Amino acid sequence: MPANDSEPENYSIDDMMDRLRTRGGEGSREGEAKLVTRDDGTQVYKMRKRKRRSHQPKKEKEKSDKRMRVAQVVTAVALVAGSGLALVGSLIYLNTPGYHDKISERVKVWTGAEPKISQLRVTPLTAGASAVELRWPETSLIQSLTVRGVQGELAVPSLIGGLWKGTEMLGGQGGTLVLRQPVGPAPAMPARSGEIPFQFRYRAPQFTVLVGDEAKPAARLSGTEATLEVLDTAATTANLRFDGGSIYAPGWGDFALNFASLQFSPEGMRVGIIRMTPSGKTGGGNIEITNPDKSLLDLRGKKSDLTIRVGRLQLGSLLGPNFGPWLSAEVETPENGEAGIFSYDADSPTLVSFRIPFRATASSDSVWKQLPMFGVLAKEVGETWYQAPIFDLEANGVLVRSGAVAGLERLHFASRNRLVLDGSLTADAQGVLEGSLEVGLPDGLVNNASAAMRAVFKRRDGGYSWATVRLSGTGRQPQDDLQKQLDTASTTATPAAGGNQSLEDAFREIIESGEER
Repeated sequence: MPANDSEPENYSIDDMMDRLRTRGGEGSREGEAKLVTRDDGTQVYKMRKRKRRSHQPKKEKEKSDKRMRVAQVVTAVALVAGSGLALVGSLIYLNTPGYHDKISERVKVWTGAEPKISQLRVTPLTAGASAVELRWPETSLIQSLTVRGVQGELAVPSLIGGLWKGTEMLGGQGGTLVLRQPVGPAPAMPARSGEIPFQFRYRAPQFTVLVGDEAKPAARLSGTEATLEVLDTAATTANLRFDGGSIYAPGWGDFALNFASLQFSPEGMRVGIIRMTPSGKTGGGNIEITNPDKSLLDLRGKKSDLTIRVGRLQLGSLLGPNFGPWLSAEVETPENGEAGIFSYDADSPTLVSFRIPFRATASSDSVWKQLPMFGVLAKEVGETWYQAPIFDLEANGVLVRSGAVAGLERLHFASRNRLVLDGSLTADAQGVLEGSLEVGLPDGLVNNASAAMRAVFKRRDGGYSWATVRLSGTGRQPQDDLQKQLDTASTTATPAAGGNQSLEDAFREIIESGEER
């Protein structure tokens, strides 16, 4: 082997690997320092520079993403700034006098009234006013409508189309509707087309409705919640609903309103249903007015009739305070019988009247009291029951009322084998009573009574002896003429020898017995 040969001819695999590792380390790898000896003998470390590639996808993606983020930020800032400018611009426009005048004109066209809108405030999201007042010409049934604290939320795109759309427009501080008798023909509505520009459900709690003169109305509904729903975009049909509140009309008394609904259409106005109860009534009693024929309510003079039914109400609450408390009975409209009639007449001073067939409820006691004749009867026949008779067999009739004038017709009150009362009577606006009753007593009682009683109760029919008793006085102090009739009869009737029959009665019995033979 030559002397200068430093590497053996043969070497193992481990030697080969060590040699490769040694040779590989002689050159510096990319990014590592390499010791270099210069010509002048000095030594320095030299770094091997990384070779740059002409195409680097990773770096280019990073740059592209960075540019995209910058563009997004710039766009977002521009949108925010543009939206802000648009919002400011819309706020300025929506609250200019020109836009407010435009809204007022739309209200006038779609209602036919002269509007007055106080402190109108409009944003792209809300609309409101401190008060909205509408006044109609004298040819309209509606005199005025005022709503306070008006506020509603707008659907965002609605203003773009020039419309106000939202779920509800609320008159949070209540309002007042004044109705009156119109003069002349109905006013012609201004020409309009397209959709109604205000599309909401309108609601106002603590709402008041006045009928007639505002200072002295013929009727007042107060403390109710009013809701108006327009059923089509052309505003031709709508429903008006009242929930709760109290009704007062001079001469009628106070009533608690449960619910009322009215429907408006191109043909006119219809009553849907009205439910109410006389104030102070407990136990579920009610008055229900319905319109089964769906007839229009004539508001300009022609009489309109609706159906009325009552359930579990004291007769006195329907007759009114002028009639007095001397007749007590809980009554109802017979389910399968004749329904009552509720009439509206714009030409009548009282506006409304009704006729209600009634019967006493099965669980009630029908009691008559205070009439002097009951004390007279108790004395004459010797039974204290007649002082305040209770009619447990039948109690029915027809209740009539027009304003403060109230009355009973076709009366029939019966107590088995004791007393029957038939007839009619009325109480006027001052409470003055007028009428007559056919009073029936069992024949046996009359036969054993005084000659004067037999003379007064001389008509016999169906096992009863009858007399006509006329009523007078007032609802607070009712009077009758039974005692006067007895006093008169006592001066003209001559008792027979037996003392129990008058000569007239004895003569009549002789004639009747002769005819039978």
